[in-house]
Amino acid sequence: MATNKIQIGDHVSAINEALSGVVISVGTEITVETKEGFPIKFAPEDLVVEPKKWLAAQDLSGMHQKKASDNIIKTPKKSKPREKSGPPPMIVDLHIEKLANNPERLDPWHILDFQIDAARNQLEWALSKRKQRIVFIHGIGEGVLKAELETLFRRYEEIRFYPADPVEFGAGAIEVYRLQNSR
Repeated sequence: MATNKIQIGDHVSAINEALSGVVISVGTEITVETKEGFPIKFAPEDLVVEPKKWLAAQDLSGMHQKKASDNIIKTPKKSKPREKSGPPPMIVDLHIEKLANNPERLDPWHILDFQIDAARNQLEWALSKRKQRIVFIHGIGEGVLKAELETLFRRYEEIRFYPADPVEFGAGAIEVYRLQNSR
């Protein structure tokens, strides 16, 4: 922008910075006094004159009311975390330390049989008592117990099973749901 277009008293804005103010001197450089009262020198090509219509006093009283109503509309509602409906699940921990008094005396295949029997007994009891949700905690290992549990659960038509919520139960758990329409 040529210096002859920018005059003392013009309101200008910097092109590459978030600064604006009033021109207080014009020469090879133009000195602008910011709204905060600081004089800053600019090259003429780095400034643009603000149009007079931007600076004209306008009735903005309605803007304040509209802005206030916009804020009310735009304020997002804080959502509550969704809670699972119904009673809490029955939890069955199949770690051998929880099931047997002296697990170190058992062979690995005895341990697996013991865990599967415990799971079957607990599942049968829960179904007879019409429990809706049962969580079987099998732990993380080589996946043998998990595979055996899935084989066991597939034998029951009245249930469905899924990996349990890892945040709530850890990565080594299966959640079993009793179907509503089963008798």
